[in-house]
Amino acid sequence: MPTLGWSRDHPRRAVRLRVRPRAPAPVTAPAQGVSRATSALLVVLVVLAGLGARLLLPPATGSPVGDALYATLVVLLVALVRPRTRPLVAAAVGLALCAAVEAAQLTAVPAEVVERLPLARYVLGTTFVPADLAWYAAGAAVGGSLLALVAPRALRVDGLLRHVRDDDEPAARRRPRAAVVVPVVVLVLLAAAGGGLAWMLRQEAGALTTQVAAARETLDDSVDRVADDAVRPALAESIDRAEAVLAATPLLERRPGDADDERRRLERDTAAVQRSRLDFARAEVTEARDALDPTAARAEQVLAAVDALDADGKAADGAVRSAASAALVDAEDELARTADDRLDGAGVTEVEAASAALGARLDELGSATTDLMAAQDAVVCPEPDQVWFPETGRLAKDELAAVPWAPGYSVRADLLDGLVALDDAFRAEFGRHLTVNSAYRSHAQQVAVYDPQNPNPLAAPPGCSNHGQGTAVDLSVGPAGFDSTTYAWLKEHAEPLGWTHPDWAEPDGRLPEPWHWQSVKTPVDYGAWLTAP
Repeated sequence: MPTLGWSRDHPRRAVRLRVRPRAPAPVTAPAQGVSRATSALLVVLVVLAGLGARLLLPPATGSPVGDALYATLVVLLVALVRPRTRPLVAAAVGLALCAAVEAAQLTAVPAEVVERLPLARYVLGTTFVPADLAWYAAGAAVGGSLLALVAPRALRVDGLLRHVRDDDEPAARRRPRAAVVVPVVVLVLLAAAGGGLAWMLRQEAGALTTQVAAARETLDDSVDRVADDAVRPALAESIDRAEAVLAATPLLERRPGDADDERRRLERDTAAVQRSRLDFARAEVTEARDALDPTAARAEQVLAAVDALDADGKAADGAVRSAASAALVDAEDELARTADDRLDGAGVTEVEAASAALGARLDELGSATTDLMAAQDAVVCPEPDQVWFPETGRLAKDELAAVPWAPGYSVRADLLDGLVALDDAFRAEFGRHLTVNSAYRSHAQQVAVYDPQNPNPLAAPPGCSNHGQGTAVDLSVGPAGFDSTTYAWLKEHAEPLGWTHPDWAEPDGRLPEPWHWQSVKTPVDYGAWLTAP
């Protein structure tokens, strides 16, 4: 402080004013609050963390993490608005604000605000969830902890953001620079966060667009080719949802993670269609193999029968036989290539190709075998209504069953019940059994009744008679023949029970035979015979 004193150097003892140095004023400690720059930086980092959690974590985890980070963000915003707020107070205020926002969702106000201003959903939400309060508490604790950790270093962070300056620079010059640099840094960080958000939305949209194209291709390719009919409508619905998300306005209607959610949904539903398509293809392979196996066996039987006729000069043309033989070899090779162990682990494309190949071999073998049978029929069966089958007269014993009231005669075992039912109805009408004069004839028996030198007009050549197939019986109708009551009754009642009178045996047919009756299951078509079980 200034003082007065006498000077010994002046003769007049003039008074001189001397100023002594003022004692330094006590230095007060700087406030320990977090600077706005630090708070802003933390705000940006928390926002990025929230976006990352929604993008990278599954919904069951990302949702609660997002709730917690929301509370953390609110705590940091409190510190940003009032930098000198103590961390504990900021955490308490932030938790209270979050709880208030959550409680407001019990009313219709947030939903109405969001309807008018879509961006408000990021702040207000729309649905009250009690469990969110626990996550808010955790997030508020994290926010308070972050503030407590950075508070002692707040001034140092300010110095870094304001750049290195000379310690002797006047404070008047430092303040304007800080007032410019800090907002610029905050704006740069916010711009970077916005750019990152925009990039994230574009990446999500691009990935979803690619997945939509793949899903639509899968949907189009799977028409009538899935085992479960429900998977295609589900995929179609997912495609519609995804396209709606892509058409939505970014941020206002499409939030970060929305496109990824739909992409994952599309991937799941596309995979379901592919699995169902694979199941369908495998079922088709099984069905094709089940059809080709017996067809191959019967083709082999036909070829063997034709070869046996070759010794008597009655075999079909060699070119037709060669074509059938080649088709049989191709079919057997395809059956080996498509065995279950060969298709283990195969994808949809490979299994569908196997199914198509089996179908093609089935068609080729069936056509070649039919051609061979028709050619053989032309050689050995003189009449157009006669059909040659290699198994005629060569049925195994277990394929036949004796007629109960006429045990000396047999029919094909699967036809016996119908014949018994016919006899029961006949006996109820006439009081007696049907009289059976002939039924199944073996090849040797057919040879015995047919003389090629003097053909019996009532006996077909061996291999051409349906008696040899076990599907025909000769029933006595009496001397009145077509005019008998027995014939008339059979014409009325036999067919509903599975037995019929063929056209060639009708009164105006090629060979009128009132006694000849045959099963409606008598094979007359080579294609049906080849594929029959």
